[in-house]
Amino acid sequence: MVTYTSGLYRVTQVATGVAGSPYYYTAYFAQNGGTAQQAATAWRDFLSAGVSTYVAGLSFSNVSDVTLVDPVTGNVTGTTPVVLASVAFTGAGDPLPPATSMICRYRTGEYVNGHEIRGRTNISGLAEPDNLAGSVITGTQTTWNARLATLITGGTKVHVVYSPTNHCWATTTAATVSSKWAVLRSRRD
Repeated sequence: MVTYTSGLYRVTQVATGVAGSPYYYTAYFAQNGGTAQQAATAWRDFLSAGVSTYVAGLSFSNVSDVTLVDPVTGNVTGTTPVVLASVAFTGAGDPLPPATSMICRYRTGEYVNGHEIRGRTNISGLAEPDNLAGSVITGTQTTWNARLATLITGGTKVHVVYSPTNHCWATTTAATVSSKWAVLRSRRD
């Protein structure tokens, strides 16, 4: 069932330090599914399982607050403090082109006006060893799919897909990494 009743946490992680950055990784979580700190920690854990995840030189800024969003109006209703330290990455290999990103796709199984509420996250800052002939290598897909499973199941947070067009959100029930790289046109150099 599409949900309108609970506000949302919008967690944004900023990454800087390499060509094409800053990168902004944003996720939404239901306020009635846990605390802002739990949402922020779950998002950081998903994005960063270790310092070799991204190319050397990329770093995540500290996260000191989470934005509160009214899903019906889309308006920001405030912020709440959280604590996540900055992280510097040490991954090996040449960086992929700045416009290249891995895409994580979210499904909800909820429909509005005949269309499923779906979402995605583009992950930039990965390295050439994650690439094989223009595709995401199987090992990287497997690793990130496991992280996605952890993000959307269990724990004390509820990852959601927010649909500002439909003024609602729905709980994420399935998520996968695409085998093909995505191109963020706004990131072309």
